Amino acid sequence: MDTTTLALLLTRLGRLNEQFLAEHSRAHGTTPAEMQVLMLLHHRDERLSPSAIAGFIVQTSGGLTATLRRLEEAGWIERLPDPADGRGRLVALTDQGAAFHDAVFADLLDRYRLVFADLHDDDALDAVRDLMRGFERLGGGSPSADWTYRPSVTAS
Repeated sequence: MDTTTLALLLTRLGRLNEQFLAEHSRAHGTTPAEMQVLMLLHHRDERLSPSAIAGFIVQTSGGLTATLRRLEEAGWIERLPDPADGRGRLVALTDQGAAFHDAVFADLLDRYRLVFADLHDDDALDAVRDLMRGFERLGGGSPSADWTYRPSVTAS
C-alpha cells in the first residue's frame, strides 16, 4: 500500500468535505456543527446528553455549548432536565428543528448524490467504514463506523 499517497489524499478529501459542508450550511443559514447536532438528534430515537453529542460529532465541550445555545435560540432544540441526574440536561430536537433538518438534509443528500455518482454504494461505504474504524481505534473516539441511517426515527 502507498501509505504516503493515501494519507495525503485522505487529508485533502477531509478538507474538501469540510469546505463542501461549510458552503452547504452557510447557504441554509447554519453551521456544519449545528447541522451535525440536528442530524444526530433526528436520527436517534432518544434524548442525548451534551457529552454524548460532543463525542459523536467530535466537538469540544466549549464549542458544543455555543452550538447548543445557537440551536436553542433558533428554536430547533430544547434542553430538558435529565431524570436520572438532577443536575444534568438532555438535548431534544423540536418539531421546528426536525422540519429545518428535513429540508437541509434532503438538499445535502441531493448534493452528495452528485459527488458519489461514479461510486458503487456498497464498496464506497465499506471503504469509509474501514477508515473510520482505524481512526476511532487510534483516537479512542466513540465507535460510529457501523452507524446506519434509519429514516423511520422521528424527533422526540
